[in-house]
Amino acid sequence: MTTFNVHFNLRKMAAAGALMAGMAMAPAALADMYFGVNAGPMMIDGASFDDPVNAGVLIGKEWGVVAGDIGVQAEFTTTINEGSFVYFPDVYDVSIDTQAIYGAFRTAGPVYLIAKAGLLREEVDIGGFSESDSGLAGGLGIGFSLGVAQLELEYTVVEEDVAYASLGVRF
Repeated sequence: MTTFNVHFNLRKMAAAGALMAGMAMAPAALADMYFGVNAGPMMIDGASFDDPVNAGVLIGKEWGVVAGDIGVQAEFTTTINEGSFVYFPDVYDVSIDTQAIYGAFRTAGPVYLIAKAGLLREEVDIGGFSESDSGLAGGLGIGFSLGVAQLELEYTVVEEDVAYASLGVRF
């Protein structure tokens, strides 16, 4: 009778099996993921403000439904060109950073509509004085499919007197 002296390690076998299963499922899981970048003015109501310009990144996951795609996306923006606030005779730099999580809906087709709503946290800095706030935010937009990328133009209400008009690319 022949016996094989093979050291059997259940933990290593389970880890190898989990790794192989993860590698097999990864393409399917990533198929519905997207990421993108956007930029535009953070528009502040009031005659004394010159609007800062923000740039952002987003990452999301979407699921197809009959009329389009529903999904969840995280978006982060930061000021890349400071605005200003004039309080005569002084002028103060203005910047706004945001972090948000949205539920999003995009209609089907090569030209599509976008609607999103969710929770947003913002940090506003005016002349070294900083304050943060959290609340509900929402936006509307239009997108254009360009092969592997989508060009999106959005208007997002950040808070009562601040809105973000952005042009972005999503992959």
